[in-house]
Amino acid sequence: MISGFVEVAGSAAGTVTGELSPFATPGAALAAQAARRPAAPALAFPQSGGRLSFARWHKQAVALARALLARGYEPGDHIALLAENRLEWPVVQLGVALMGGVLVPLNTHSRREDLAYVLAQSDGRALFLSESFRNNPYLETVEALRPDLPLLRDRFVFGEAAGFAALIEDGLARSDRLPEVNPDRPAALIYTSGTTGFPKGALLSHRGMLGNAWGTAARLGVTAEDRWTSMIPLFHCAGCIMNLLGCLQSGACYVGLPAFTPEVLFRTIEAERCSLLSGVPTSYLAMLESPARGNHDLSSLRAGTCGGAEANPEVLARCAREFPIPGLAQVYGQTEASTLISCPDSDDPQRLVTAGTPLPGVEIEVADPRDGRPLGRERVGEIVLRGPITMLGYYKQPRETAAAMTADGWLKTGDLGYRTEDGRLVIAGGRLRDMIIRGGENIYPVEVENTLLGHPAVAQAAVFGMSDAYYGEIVAAALGLKAPATAEELAGFCAARVAGFKVPARFFRVAEFPMTPSGKIRKRPLQEAARQGRLEALP
Repeated sequence: MISGFVEVAGSAAGTVTGELSPFATPGAALAAQAARRPAAPALAFPQSGGRLSFARWHKQAVALARALLARGYEPGDHIALLAENRLEWPVVQLGVALMGGVLVPLNTHSRREDLAYVLAQSDGRALFLSESFRNNPYLETVEALRPDLPLLRDRFVFGEAAGFAALIEDGLARSDRLPEVNPDRPAALIYTSGTTGFPKGALLSHRGMLGNAWGTAARLGVTAEDRWTSMIPLFHCAGCIMNLLGCLQSGACYVGLPAFTPEVLFRTIEAERCSLLSGVPTSYLAMLESPARGNHDLSSLRAGTCGGAEANPEVLARCAREFPIPGLAQVYGQTEASTLISCPDSDDPQRLVTAGTPLPGVEIEVADPRDGRPLGRERVGEIVLRGPITMLGYYKQPRETAAAMTADGWLKTGDLGYRTEDGRLVIAGGRLRDMIIRGGENIYPVEVENTLLGHPAVAQAAVFGMSDAYYGEIVAAALGLKAPATAEELAGFCAARVAGFKVPARFFRVAEFPMTPSGKIRKRPLQEAARQGRLEALP
């Protein structure tokens, strides 16, 4: 049995077994790059026309840190950020890091109820924000909420005369010494996607975030010559940790987009000569199927990452071949682990069918979900890990922390997978809570989803369980179709490829899937709609 895996009793991070990054803090990394390559491009946001060199990024971040300290903010204060991907975003991120604060990135899709919960639960003392984005009136909403947020002292609006710009001007006139920042203290409070109920806030350390991003960048071979763009919003851990801190530590340039559409991304890759690309399966599929792709030169791409249980190896192989993006790799991670847990080298021959080996300093086991006992290689179970990348805990949620972490630092991911004989990780079954048990047989939805995606009429697939009086559960599939197909045809297609008990008994057509902000299909609403008879059954 994994030590402490069953007797869960509180929060504990893994023991650091050596430095996993050449930098102790993000501020130290930015100071080093500003000294080594002051004029080199660090940040590019071509849609809004904003660009910064490492020296200018450092100057503005230091100014922001000094201005916040001068206003009475202290190391450890929680500073929230609500904005689309824009030039000010990484300035705030590094400014907060330099003054020893804790960055609280807010989901740009949030509406009033979501913002009210996170701003109150996080104990945010200041908020940086855009006035609005995509018809979401951030400033108007925040102003309406302020009477119920007694801890929120200030809000600094990007583009407002007395807002962010004034704060930078104030800081540029100061020369106060910045505090020493402890690498093991909290650096960010990042909220999970929250597919059911309110999200949980994972506290991440400077050391864990930097080590994660550095290990990922090393596996992808990132250098100062690279330009890394992404379909992922910066409020997501993959955006502000993997992409931004990976570029920062490597001296590469981060190329940001306010929002993803295939056409905008194609134009950006071509104009900026981007060499790396990060995204999620749904976005890669949208790029693959876009008729505009052939109108752009994407030959500068050499490597990239695709994360998520829905990462179909056949789709990734087409992307690698047709974009082309030869070093595209399937990766695996979650917010509670500071982003990635495992990542292949960009030339690993198994990079499309496995998520590679654990990042440096990370221990992984695959455990039996029922009793926590480690399983042998090639056996599906819950992925658990330990190491300095794991969260410090869920903020103000000790019960949830105790449920997720053991006393000796093992983080239970809730994801299903297995280790190959040579140690690579395969994400094989989706979420533990999504596992279907039909007549005593365990069915992993991802296997069935990937089978269905092999049918020429199927564009998207979500497989889930439905209650059944005889079997306990039966398999159901909600599909986005790009050509007509019948339930009988699809069942026959599956029956020729997977065991009979895995073949869906019910098929539904979905015009638009409910999605999380990170691009994952939300199965709970589909399951509930199917139960209530609100999904269209295929004939």
